[in-house]
Amino acid sequence: MSQSKTPKKTTQKILDISLNLFSTYGFESVKMQDIVNKLAHFGLSKGAIYHHFKNKEDILEAILTRYEEGASALWDIQHSQNNGRNKIQAIILQHLEHIAKHKALIRNCSAIFSSPRAITHRLQHNNICPILESFIEEGNADGSLNVAYPKPASEMLFWAIYVWLDNMFYPLSTMQYTHKMRHLRIMCEGVGLSVIDEEISVKALQVWKELVS
Repeated sequence: MSQSKTPKKTTQKILDISLNLFSTYGFESVKMQDIVNKLAHFGLSKGAIYHHFKNKEDILEAILTRYEEGASALWDIQHSQNNGRNKIQAIILQHLEHIAKHKALIRNCSAIFSSPRAITHRLQHNNICPILESFIEEGNADGSLNVAYPKPASEMLFWAIYVWLDNMFYPLSTMQYTHKMRHLRIMCEGVGLSVIDEEISVKALQVWKELVS
């Protein structure tokens, strides 16, 4: 089997071509047959495509999963020697780096990544909250944080960082985004979750500017 025909390469090609079609014509307008026809130009048969995905909803799910997986590689953070507060800050900075790395994709495919399907997928496949909760509990234990209710605090922080501050979901001006960051910092400090510092605020604004430029 040639390198170009391996299952991994085939799946990658299906996702890349489908994402291009979804972004150009809209998810609802694209039919599975459109994807099949386009992929035929790359030597992929209808059977090969349906072997990997039964419909376009499965393809979109895989596209969203592929994007989100890059933001969920938390092994190094979880097993570091940092205190709870620093681990949470590391997660936030990693998420911002992930957005910056994929800024071209996000800009070109904003209709896909800002869709209700994308929000639902992000919430349904959220494995960040339990990790944030455990780090908050670590912070309470090591004295770097003082949060009375770790679980709701973790959910609040997840929503703020992964949805509320995401320009795909809430397009803002520079001033509006700056005000949001200040509000989030005050809100977190108010519940003993002092994880939004000047470094994160500056980094978030920098990534936001790169995304909208």
